[in-house]
Amino acid sequence: MPKIESKERQLVGVVSIALGASVAIASILSIFVLHSKMPFDWDQMIVIGLMIGVFPPSVIEVMDLRWQQGIDKNIPRLLREIAESGRTGLTLTRAIEVSAERDYGPLSKELKLLVAQLSWGSSIEEAFRAFAVRARTKLAQRTSDLIVEVARSGGDTQEVMEQVNRHIGELQSIDRERYAQMRPYAAVVYIAFGVFLFTDVLLIRSFFTQIVELQAKVMATSGAGGGGVFAGAGSVDVGFLKKALYHAVIIQALFGGLIAGKMSEGRLGAGLKHTLLLLILAFVTFFIFVWSA
Repeated sequence: MPKIESKERQLVGVVSIALGASVAIASILSIFVLHSKMPFDWDQMIVIGLMIGVFPPSVIEVMDLRWQQGIDKNIPRLLREIAESGRTGLTLTRAIEVSAERDYGPLSKELKLLVAQLSWGSSIEEAFRAFAVRARTKLAQRTSDLIVEVARSGGDTQEVMEQVNRHIGELQSIDRERYAQMRPYAAVVYIAFGVFLFTDVLLIRSFFTQIVELQAKVMATSGAGGGGVFAGAGSVDVGFLKKALYHAVIIQALFGGLIAGKMSEGRLGAGLKHTLLLLILAFVTFFIFVWSA
């Protein structure tokens, strides 16, 4: 996966928000101002605009997360090979330069930039601080801090780097265990959303519709002045109930997706893909079972 720079992420976010807002605003103006006939109602068009706005950032977030995972995955290998180079008598700086010639996936480019900084006269501390900023992962930050301390302390670099490698491996094991424990909670969000969506469709297709039909029959048989138990109760506005339940589902999709991403991957932005999936599921379900029924 290619690296996504911060400016690129911001640009995609701004363009996506502008595009989604344009679709929503244009739809509202067409319906309420120009009185044009649209294929969907105003609230449905807003959700379409929302899905358009969420799609590019969710793709960028997935690509950036994969890139960062590629960085973290190759850091233990890098430390192990630096330690092995230390056994041959190479200094820490030279061991890093030798390791930079190998393939570490997305880590290779950042490592070559680090070596370039060292060749330009930067200290190991400056080069690794800059590396941690570019990598943008907690593991890269911890690794950089540890290597800087190794460079400061001197001594047996090979033995210390092996200890650093073991420590980083333990940190990765802790992170993997934590994520494995939290991932099932994302499934809970999907299950809760599915139950809520199914209940809404069931209420609209069965309960509310039957009430309207029953009320119409009672009013018809009782005459204009009758109505039995429905007298003075007013008619049930099924259209309003459909909109209310639809809006509730959309709100749950928005926040439920973000919560799922935060719990499963520890990043709120990782929930954008979950939000997009839940929005699509809600829209398609209402389109098939409610609006087209």
